[in-house]
Amino acid sequence: MKKENVLVVVLIVFAIAGGLFYNRSKPSVPVIQAAASEPLSEAAKEATLEMKGTAIGWKDYTPGMALAGKGSKSIFLYFHASWCTYCTKLKQTTFKDKKILAYLEKNFVSIQVDTDKNKALSNEWKVKGLPTLWFLEPDGTKINSIPGYLDAAQLLLVLKYIHTKSYTTMSFQDFMKQG
Repeated sequence: MKKENVLVVVLIVFAIAGGLFYNRSKPSVPVIQAAASEPLSEAAKEATLEMKGTAIGWKDYTPGMALAGKGSKSIFLYFHASWCTYCTKLKQTTFKDKKILAYLEKNFVSIQVDTDKNKALSNEWKVKGLPTLWFLEPDGTKINSIPGYLDAAQLLLVLKYIHTKSYTTMSFQDFMKQG
């Protein structure tokens, strides 16, 4: 037998033996306990995080816009997709920052739109790249949008700029200089 063939056979034997050993080494758990310890679905995890105040209380588009129209909070509209690398980075970093969470909860109605699931809405808003962040008046009037990733410090500055309505009297650069 050639050396390569022997190596392949040895690797296959090790893989099979490893799989058998791994499956045998797991302790048997009664069915009732196994059901209770099954991992939570992604939606259940997000709902649990929202209850603990560690996730943004995202609204769907139509109910979110209606809610904002009834109140005085500006709208934070976030377009994303599951395959988008920077959307994932926003979700894992910026959107978990405690200052961002608190500021959004207090001052904005946060709406998220999955562009793969709602192509018509994405087209209506002329979303060309992801992520895209829109900022709106409570009545839905467009203020401005930002394409791409923002870290927590950058997003917090933008949120304060929008919330204080400083965009009506000065440029963002002047707002940052006031700092």
